[in-house]
Amino acid sequence: MNKLTQKFLVVSLLALAGCEGEANSGRLVGFIVDGQTGQRLNFFKETGEKGNLGDDGDSTSQVYAIIDGEFRRARPCGRGDLNDKNAIEADGCFQIDNIPEGMTVPVFAQAPGYERFVGEYTYSLLDYDQEHAQKVANIRLFPKGFSVDYRINVTFNNNPVPNAQIICQYTPTTANTLQVSGIFLEPVTTGTTTVSATSNADGVAAIPGSALVNGASYRCEAVMAQSMDGVTLAGQGNFTAGVSQAEQRMGLTTSGSTDTLLYAVRSTGDDTTRLMGADGKLAITFNRPVEVVPGTADCQYAVASIGYPDADGVTGAIYPTPAGSTTNGVSESVTAEVSSDGLTLTLGFKAERPFDPDDRGTYVTFSGIIVRPRGTTSSSELRAIGGVGACPAVSGYTVGDVSNLRTGGADQISYIQLF
Repeated sequence: MNKLTQKFLVVSLLALAGCEGEANSGRLVGFIVDGQTGQRLNFFKETGEKGNLGDDGDSTSQVYAIIDGEFRRARPCGRGDLNDKNAIEADGCFQIDNIPEGMTVPVFAQAPGYERFVGEYTYSLLDYDQEHAQKVANIRLFPKGFSVDYRINVTFNNNPVPNAQIICQYTPTTANTLQVSGIFLEPVTTGTTTVSATSNADGVAAIPGSALVNGASYRCEAVMAQSMDGVTLAGQGNFTAGVSQAEQRMGLTTSGSTDTLLYAVRSTGDDTTRLMGADGKLAITFNRPVEVVPGTADCQYAVASIGYPDADGVTGAIYPTPAGSTTNGVSESVTAEVSSDGLTLTLGFKAERPFDPDDRGTYVTFSGIIVRPRGTTSSSELRAIGGVGACPAVSGYTVGDVSNLRTGGADQISYIQLF
């Protein structure tokens, strides 16, 4: 939906909902729809002599948000203005008023027979000169037990590719909404965010719908553990669980010559504008299972830098590496954990003093993280995140940098921003 269309929809719904509200606050307006059929769901009953729509507080079908720690139920659009004579069909239209500017609020929707929707919404002004504005975001509710199993057909030059690894990761958008057949609020998942499968002899990889969150967007990467004629084959694709068609095609392309069979598919550091918070971590997903090279923990370190004056006078800090501790077999400042399937390496830092939002512009940079394909002993396959530095465990070896497929083969970003 382009910007002009969105503004037209906003103006149209403003006519239904009115314009009052608190200063520097806004309204969320949208429709509730059945995610399987696309039909609108009406949570509001007729009340009064003219058949106006009212809020049924006793109903088990509700849309509500948590604002300033309190539950706030959505109200029907129009709030009594609709009747049989005006012929405006706004069934299922809801509104949540007085959302403070810049506040992220949890949004919930529930109805009998449907999975509960859980999302988040951050209100921001449409234009800088507006005190009150309205945003549109619809909500999909999916029937309980509904799911779509996806078949990803992997090809290269229109021929099926067997043994390609497909890694699909839940990717919440940086904006509030998901652009699929309208503007829909993105569901939030706290469960498994990565699903993987391997293409069979026919080049088909099966992703079970039960492992996905309906309505959530997923980005899939197809990677090969082996090169073909000196080049790496890779492909990307996106789909929305429960909404996109079940048959997906992913064409592999050559990503250029490479001397490595180990690289990053994606990481939480790919979006350099993302703020990670006090317990921020750098999670890196690889094209094949990895392990941290034994004996290199002493080489791992993290440093923090703060770009703005600290507001409360107490600056967070990372444990330093004291003299004489480079041979004790541990890192004083870094935690490095590899997932059970070996595909994801998660780097954290050890805080001597905790960081807080007053430490604005805080970056943490990791160095000396050395990995290799799980089970290999070849010294030619060692790869580093943040450089090697003076690491006795790999002295005399040539250690390349981990490259990231999503950033076009550039070196893997080794820093995160906390606040």
